Amino acid sequence: MQKLLKDKKILAGIVIVVILIVGGVAAFAFVGRGDTGQNPQDGIVEEFPTLSPEDIGMEVTLRDDKKAVMFELTKADDVNRVEYEITYEKELEGEIVPEGIFGEMNIEEDGITKTDFREFGTCSSGVCRYDKVVSDITITLKVEKTDGKIYQVEKKVEL
Repeated sequence: MQKLLKDKKILAGIVIVVILIVGGVAAFAFVGRGDTGQNPQDGIVEEFPTLSPEDIGMEVTLRDDKKAVMFELTKADDVNRVEYEITYEKELEGEIVPEGIFGEMNIEEDGITKTDFREFGTCSSGVCRYDKVVSDITITLKVEKTDGKIYQVEKKVEL
């Protein structure tokens, strides 16, 4: 009888410890989450200090047929790396849909401060299918300086 009573006390102790651990983890997760003003399903929105396109000498060139764009950074001495996103809206089967071109320039390693023309559409085996662009073009850069600081640059280009 005493052994059964002792086993029940051990079992009760284990149950209490498990309840405390589970309750503590749940409370920590609830309190630690806080109200960020973001829906977790929306993803994480990164925000960086901004620079103007002039700060990095950003020059944008549209190809003569306006089916491609390129840009160059003429003040890139203190720029290490650049990620870029070129966004626009296109008409597809009677609907307006967003489109984007993404890329990266590793200036420190490659020394490249100018992109090739980035075409609005797709090309394969020498044949290009161009998008019917129906908006201005927005070029957004994530610029990493040689000191490790990251900035954002945005420039709109009219077609």
